[in-house]
Amino acid sequence: MKPPEREEWVVVAQFTAFDMGIMADMAVSKLQGSGIPARRFPSGAMTSWLIPRIPAADWVYIVVPPDQAERAREILDHSEQESDQ
Repeated sequence: MKPPEREEWVVVAQFTAFDMGIMADMAVSKLQGSGIPARRFPSGAMTSWLIPRIPAADWVYIVVPPDQAERAREILDHSEQESDQ
């Protein structure tokens, strides 16, 4: 599955759905809490244990408006550095 191209939002992060879906949700929350419109694609509502799939092939993308991309990446990079400490 490719990241969305609608509304010309850009991808600022990607995670494997199998093991990092929660991390993707946390990233969206962090960005939204910082005032940046952010969305997860596919949304959590689109993923379900009822749908059989190959987890390694699934990706979760975090998208934001283009004018917010640089700031979003900085916030996510800073959050990652904090979690490494």
